[in-house]
Amino acid sequence: MKILKLLITTFLLLSSFSSFDVNSQEIEQWGLPDGAKARIGKGKAFKVAYFPDGDRVAISTTIGIWIYDLRTDKPLDLLTGHTRPIKSLAFSPDNRTFATASDDTNVRLWDANTGENILSFDAHQDSVNEVTFSPDGKTLATAGADNTVKLWNVKTGELITSLNGHSDNVNAVSFSSNGRVIASGSFRKGNTVCFWEPITKELIKTITSEQDGIHKVHSVACRPNSTVFAIGSIGMVSLWEGLTGELLTTLELARNTAEIWSVVFSPDGKTLATGDNYGKIMFNDADTGQLLLTFDTHEPIQSLTYALDGKTLVCVSRNGTIRFYGLNENYLKKKMDDFSLQIFSIAYTPDGSSIVTGNMSKISFWNANTGKLEKTIDGLKEKVNTLAFSTDGKILASVDSDLTRLWDLESGHLIGLFTKHIYTHKCIAFSSDMSKIAIEGLTKTIQLWEINTGEQELKSNLFKTLIFESKSRLNFLKCVTFSPGRKTLLSACDDQFIHVWDVETDKLIHTLEDQTSRLHKVVFSQDGNMLAGVSENGTVSLWDLKTGALINKFSDRRMNSLDLDFALNGKIIAFANGDTVILCDILSGVYLSPLKGHTMSVNCLVSSSDGQTIASGSMDGSVLLWDLNKMVND
Repeated sequence: MKILKLLITTFLLLSSFSSFDVNSQEIEQWGLPDGAKARIGKGKAFKVAYFPDGDRVAISTTIGIWIYDLRTDKPLDLLTGHTRPIKSLAFSPDNRTFATASDDTNVRLWDANTGENILSFDAHQDSVNEVTFSPDGKTLATAGADNTVKLWNVKTGELITSLNGHSDNVNAVSFSSNGRVIASGSFRKGNTVCFWEPITKELIKTITSEQDGIHKVHSVACRPNSTVFAIGSIGMVSLWEGLTGELLTTLELARNTAEIWSVVFSPDGKTLATGDNYGKIMFNDADTGQLLLTFDTHEPIQSLTYALDGKTLVCVSRNGTIRFYGLNENYLKKKMDDFSLQIFSIAYTPDGSSIVTGNMSKISFWNANTGKLEKTIDGLKEKVNTLAFSTDGKILASVDSDLTRLWDLESGHLIGLFTKHIYTHKCIAFSSDMSKIAIEGLTKTIQLWEINTGEQELKSNLFKTLIFESKSRLNFLKCVTFSPGRKTLLSACDDQFIHVWDVETDKLIHTLEDQTSRLHKVVFSQDGNMLAGVSENGTVSLWDLKTGALINKFSDRRMNSLDLDFALNGKIIAFANGDTVILCDILSGVYLSPLKGHTMSVNCLVSSSDGQTIASGSMDGSVLLWDLNKMVND
């Protein structure tokens, strides 16, 4: 265990999560998968739990459990082992253990002093959405996407019983303070809330969406020193007596159309905090239901956690941002932007010094060698789908929502803006002299725009001659890119055709057809002699650009590829397949060892300019840098 090694090295007989003077960058590279030489990003955060000293927190994310020192805001450790996002974590009543629940169907128990994984077991047939301890610490309750609540022996990991009463995905589960009642909440219709007697395993009462108007329950919480439960659902937060299933009161909300994602009582039980999909945090009097105070984060809220002393509320937004609110002064104490939503697009700067990622509403620049965050461009709309650099590296083009934006990298200023016509832009490329940019136009068109003026060149309607030849009724552009020498323009639509154009004459050179499925992405090899295309069914096809002849085709019914690129000077083709990067030798067609390490689907990948490294960006909010020389040689 990494932490134990640190203890031995420093001769400190203290808690393993003490504040060591360890390079945080080194810590961020712990738990790297085989073949990866670096990681960028910490994944998306889901939930925060305090250690008993109040100075440290455990944060469940898509890639592991981060341990943070709140005094320095620096990570102390990264605990890995789950292979999918970790949605929930909870400390045992004696604070010696904490449990985590993951989409990998697994539950793990960790020693809170050493970080050691002391027990793990498969808990459900589908994702495990929440985990919680009984008040005596002997039983663990889990809520699963297989419509069940299960009780487990904490010491052995053996199943005690399965509580079957829900008709849909169970999102939440909670013990009463005295352990006499379990409340669970599920997603859609039917038995939305169930109250259980944990000793006899009998169902006390069910609250149905049809009779009680409660549906889509994401969170359930018990009021301290009681058997009263708060239930958060669409447009309603209500308090129920768990022993009888009786409705006690309905709380006043800021908006009656809100979808409540988190409910949590203050440690003294006097206040209930709730978070909704509009970004509102509401504080209600737990006795009267009166709305006392609201905070507005402007971001949908994932989870809420009170500090042990009740003076701080921690809010995790759906995009992964963590906020700490001081409740005595009613202000934002600090904000952690370390954790991000999925990576939607990725690019190397032309000089290879930085990796740029497109996230939700922002663009981030990372040092390609150290993985350190260099700068961020904020304030974009929705997800950043596409990134492209001018050849001199001075201008960055980005696509978000309905806008194509041009950025001066030295100053970070916006220098150009192009709006869509009907459909969202996803296609963008620079001409060789950097005076024009090619972007998606109306159906079956590419538009060339003057970078400086933003005025369209009328002669550049390149798809005009293809309108009547397309098999697709709509034929939207899926990809456009210039060859490395920028003399050839490549375009692919949502039919099965690739069109290769001479940039100087606007004439069609080749029309290539992939007969397997609609094309999703096409790329040039580094020398510009080959091009590769990936279809929606995952088939990867290679063509000789000079002759238009098909060189090779790689197909697997299990593939579901979103992106691809050439590597190792055109010797290797790399393409995304789910949460894995597949490598294939172009000449032999032999598959090499797959690159596994992401916990969610790989959205985008790009090769470094020397072809030695593949960077893969994932829905898990991280980028992994893979050493291809090592992988090929091994």
